[in-house]
Amino acid sequence: MTLTHSCNTPWADNWLVDTKDEKPVHHGLSPFGKMVVEEMNRLGMIVDLAHVSVDTMKVVLNISKAPVIFSHSSAYSICQHRRNVPDEVLRLVVSVGAQPGQGRDSGGFWGLRAVPPQASTGSLVMVNFYNAYVTCSDKAKLSDVADHMDHVKKVAGAQAVGFGGDYDGVT
Repeated sequence: MTLTHSCNTPWADNWLVDTKDEKPVHHGLSPFGKMVVEEMNRLGMIVDLAHVSVDTMKVVLNISKAPVIFSHSSAYSICQHRRNVPDEVLRLVVSVGAQPGQGRDSGGFWGLRAVPPQASTGSLVMVNFYNAYVTCSDKAKLSDVADHMDHVKKVAGAQAVGFGGDYDGVT
């Protein structure tokens, strides 16, 4: 379940905060938003960070006890669209929870245990095919999508790369 779409919710800030089109309300998650993530973890629901602000991404990656997904995002370093995932967040996909006491518990969740530094948290960045997020223009080629996948692999590891799409399969 996504925490926001293109507006702030009472529990999370959306990506438009990063464009300055909207003002941050929670600077990530509200206290209730943290409870929402905890409950989603308890229920076995996947948290989707595709539409959230960078601050929200960071907070969720630091408190979630389970892997999260970016269901249809790409690499910000390749295309500077605010819906894409910056390298500082990609590095959290690799290392948050790498040691006990740093976010995820060492007892594990869904059979996962704390992982050594630079190992995966099990989270996925699912690169999409939407031109505006791939090339920041109206046209993109499959090789442009591959560039995003290569970048996510380089920063977060091969296990963190996936294909993503919105409800129509593309956006």
